[in-house]
Amino acid sequence: MTSIAIMNAKGGVGKSTLTMAIAETLAEYHAKSALIIDADGQLSVSLMMASGQVLAERAEASLTLVNYFIQDVLEGRSVDWTKFVCRDVSDVDDLGGVFLIQGDMDLPLLEREIAAAKKFSDLRRSAREILDAAAEYVDVVLVDCAPGISVMTETWLRECDHHLVPVKPDFLAISGLEYLRRFRSRNPEMGLANSLGTVINMMELTSPEDRAMAAHLRDDAELKCFEAAIPMATIIQRAALYSNETRSFLAKYAGQPGQAVRSVTQELLNRLPPALPD
Repeated sequence: MTSIAIMNAKGGVGKSTLTMAIAETLAEYHAKSALIIDADGQLSVSLMMASGQVLAERAEASLTLVNYFIQDVLEGRSVDWTKFVCRDVSDVDDLGGVFLIQGDMDLPLLEREIAAAKKFSDLRRSAREILDAAAEYVDVVLVDCAPGISVMTETWLRECDHHLVPVKPDFLAISGLEYLRRFRSRNPEMGLANSLGTVINMMELTSPEDRAMAAHLRDDAELKCFEAAIPMATIIQRAALYSNETRSFLAKYAGQPGQAVRSVTQELLNRLPPALPD
C-alpha cells in the first residue's frame, strides 16, 4: 500500500476533482482499490463521491474524519477506524473498490482544540495508525488536503509516503508552489512525504497565457511536471457533480479530458515504487 497527500498551498486548483478522478481511474483501469480521506473542511471530494443524504446520515452518526480524531486524539478513546469508512462510493456504474472517510466543516475547530491541547504528536500518531491499518484493505490511500499548511495538512504531508501537487497555470497557483517549496526546507528532521511531482490542471488549451505558464512550469526540473495536462473542460466540471443516476466511466470522463486523466494516473503509477504499478 502507498499513501499520497494531494495538496497545493493555493486553493481553487482542482485538487479534489483530481483526487476523485485518480481514485476512480485506478479502480476502473488498474484494478486497484483506493481509500480517499477528505482532510479539507470544504468537503469537496466527499460531496463528489457520495450523495448528500448519505453524508448527512453519517455526519449525524458522528462518522466523519473530525469525529474520529476527536475520539482518538482529544478524548483518548479506543476507536475502530473502519467504522468511519464509507464503502463503495462513486457514481460510476459497477465500480467497486473506492472508499471514503468523509470530511467535516468543523475541521478548523478541531485544529484549534488540538493546538490548545498541544496534541500535535498525538494527531500524527493517529493519522499514521490509519495509514498503517489501511494497508490491509486497499492499494492506495489518497488524502485530499486543505489549501495552505494547516495543522491537518502538515500532518498528512509528514505522514503520507508521497505528495502530489496539482497546479492551475496562473500566477497565484504558482505562488502556492513557492510556498510549498519553502515549507519543504523547514524542520527536515520531522519527515516529509516524497514529492511525486506536479500535475498541470484546469488548463485552458486555447489560451496562449496558459500555454506559456505551463511551459514555464515544465522548465523547472524541481517541479517534476507530469507529461499530460488536464484541461479546463465542461466534462470534468460535470464529473465533479455527484449523480444519483450511475454513469459509465467513459461517460463521466469522456474524450480528450478523460484521456488526460488516464494518462496522469498511468504516469502516477509509473512514478511510484515498483511494488504498486501493473
